Amino acid sequence: MNLTRAITCEVSSAGILLRADDALQQLHIRAGGNLGGTLACPALLGLTQMVAGLRMRLARPVCVADGPNNLELWVEAEPFNKDVKLSILGWRKIHNVAVKPTSRDIWPDQGQELVTLRFDQALRLVDACGPVEGIVKNTDFGSSATVILGRLFGPDAMPAFQNVERFFPISRRSVRTLNDARMSVWGQAKRKGAGQISGYTLSLTQHGKVEVANFAQADRSSSGALFGKQLAPVLRQPLGRIIANAETMGSELLGPIRENYASYARDIANAARHLTAIVEDLSDLEAVERPGFSTAPDDIELGDVARRAAGLLALTAADHSITISLPDARAYVTATAEYRRVLQIMLNLITNAIRYSPDGTEVQVEVGAEDGFAYISVSDQGAGVDVSNHERIFAKFERLGRTGDGGSGLGLYISRRLARAMGGDLTVAAAKGGGAKFTLRLPQQLPLV
Repeated sequence: MNLTRAITCEVSSAGILLRADDALQQLHIRAGGNLGGTLACPALLGLTQMVAGLRMRLARPVCVADGPNNLELWVEAEPFNKDVKLSILGWRKIHNVAVKPTSRDIWPDQGQELVTLRFDQALRLVDACGPVEGIVKNTDFGSSATVILGRLFGPDAMPAFQNVERFFPISRRSVRTLNDARMSVWGQAKRKGAGQISGYTLSLTQHGKVEVANFAQADRSSSGALFGKQLAPVLRQPLGRIIANAETMGSELLGPIRENYASYARDIANAARHLTAIVEDLSDLEAVERPGFSTAPDDIELGDVARRAAGLLALTAADHSITISLPDARAYVTATAEYRRVLQIMLNLITNAIRYSPDGTEVQVEVGAEDGFAYISVSDQGAGVDVSNHERIFAKFERLGRTGDGGSGLGLYISRRLARAMGGDLTVAAAKGGGAKFTLRLPQQLPLV
């Protein structure tokens, strides 16, 4: 239905809602936004950022989730000074068709409280109902289902949720959370009247109310006082924005793009998701420092870790014309360590090497074994680290005088703590020809005799 008067708003190029007519402002608040915050409707935000980047006027239909229903909007967006002006000329509510349960086992057991998470067609969180304290934060609205489920259940449980990404139903199953609680989880796609997919609804019940409190308590205790208050909120917001925008581009929700660009966008989203997981790990700083902290050792191959880390950071390196030189594919060096933690350390080392190397240089990754230990090293061609700072660089919050480069001073500290928890160590030395060489040593997996 056409409106007698356009509903308008102004959004900054960074996605901040600057001004909005009442109807749109209320929609923004219902979607989890706040006044002066990022526009909380992902489809409108994606259109805004496209116009801000192209600096040209666009008009198109947009579907927006609004609680249990969807809105079909006709939106005209145009550059307005340094910002973007949105004019909504059509506003139609679509009532979702209720899907009847096919089995009694999808209902919560007696005494269990149901939590419902609703995601839009891009699988971004738009609504949460029930006792969600400790499960969903205000900053989670607009984040992808992968990020939220990964934080609740950990990366090892993510294969169980592949049907969410495919919009297939999930039959009720019991899944263990990261704080050792157990949840029953099931879900199904939401559809429009014509059968078109419009989102996904995920339902969760916890086994007893006491575990809801325990989960919230674990969530609060996992954030170190300094990290949780100062760093985590600063990191989560831009990472969430990167994921949302990259997934919008990669899934071509705003229109078709070249396949290689869609592939780049998917790589960006994957890398940002991994970095978000690292942010959550860093928020557990107090646990890492606690005596008795341990990892989950497994048999891993260091060349595979090197290739995975280099792949995640390939675009970052390309932006600086930096080449990442990898070990020979025939080199096969095994170690006993936790794969995810070793990958976390390698991402930190390679990121630092790229950050502190001149453009057009090379970052070299090598693997090998000596003295009963397997090792993987990262060498750069930057300014290097003075011998007097070889230990100081691993101190908590130590920046060696560097400011404004986006680092927190926690990466190397956490990396060394993880290395030593896995029975190894992380050291730095001068690289051949200048630069720094960081070497991660891990217990070597010995061949069976």
